[in-house]
Amino acid sequence: MEKDERIEVLRSLPKVELHRHLEGSMRLRTQWELARARRFNLPLDSPQMFAPHVTWNEGEPRSLKHFLSKFRGDWWGSYRDVERVVREEVEDAAREGVVHLELRFSPENLSRTGKLRAEGAMQAVAEAGQEAAEEFGLGVRYLVTLVRERQDEELWRRFIDQAVALHELGVVGVDLAGDEFEHPNREFVRAFERVRDTGVLGVTVHAGEGTSPEHVRSAVELLGAQRIGHGIEAARHPGVMGFLVEKGIALEMCPISNYQTGCVDDVSTHPLPLLDRAGVRVTLNADDPSIHRTSLLDEYDVAVSRWGYLLDDLLRLERNAVAAAFLDEAPRAALLARVEAGYQTCRGQGLNGGPVDQSFRQ
Repeated sequence: MEKDERIEVLRSLPKVELHRHLEGSMRLRTQWELARARRFNLPLDSPQMFAPHVTWNEGEPRSLKHFLSKFRGDWWGSYRDVERVVREEVEDAAREGVVHLELRFSPENLSRTGKLRAEGAMQAVAEAGQEAAEEFGLGVRYLVTLVRERQDEELWRRFIDQAVALHELGVVGVDLAGDEFEHPNREFVRAFERVRDTGVLGVTVHAGEGTSPEHVRSAVELLGAQRIGHGIEAARHPGVMGFLVEKGIALEMCPISNYQTGCVDDVSTHPLPLLDRAGVRVTLNADDPSIHRTSLLDEYDVAVSRWGYLLDDLLRLERNAVAAAFLDEAPRAALLARVEAGYQTCRGQGLNGGPVDQSFRQ
């Protein structure tokens, strides 16, 4: 099967995405227009001239530090800017076949320009996302990202309190991101006790992204992580893999991102299949598609074209994601039924005169 045809099959599959950053998923033209409005000191004559400054390109350094240099937190001139970006990102996810999206964002980034209050920006994200979700026919939830390098207990308390206040609008969890080397998990125990004490917010932690397997374990043991962002280092330690299986911890894995940040040498040798075979609850996600210059469909294409995954394998990843989503049991059951039905429909269509699985092999 040619790649374009394979991508269209993958687009038709219902997907659950647990790890996508709002700040890393903005449309290029939107970024360019916001940059022009704020008069960034960058080439702004055209989106094409602007693009290299906000996207990763083959041949650039493959390191987390270089990749993070593509992020900016000063886009935001108004709450309307936030609403526009959220709406576009929900629409883009729907076009990729996503039926449940957990979109994470940093309130501190959204309020960094001083034009917006963090609490108001959080509300703008939730309200705009819910409107877009109804329009485009998918479920959307939100995770508040706390950044390791910017630890501020009073500020974080405000973010957590506002997350609880917005729970009915879909704010369901808190994420920890940033430099694991300089700011290890033990520094954040008190903050995540506060998160867990809310009783309504889930916990996910970026861990094991080029550090060590013990960073993955400590995220669970010290911070109460129910999911791990990336977690690729766990594959180097059978004991940590067994620990994740025993605890039922899901890994939000992003193979293309891990290649671009230098955590793996090639997506073909990414450890997701190894972890999958070991029984770890692995999931596929896009991370920062606009910076990667990819989409979630490209991540699924890696699974099919590089790892030989077929429909049953992809469905197993979707079931993992449904089980790990920060949802109550009734909506979780409804989501699983939607995913199962979508895969059954795809099975029945067939391609090139044969089942989809056979077509993937061609």
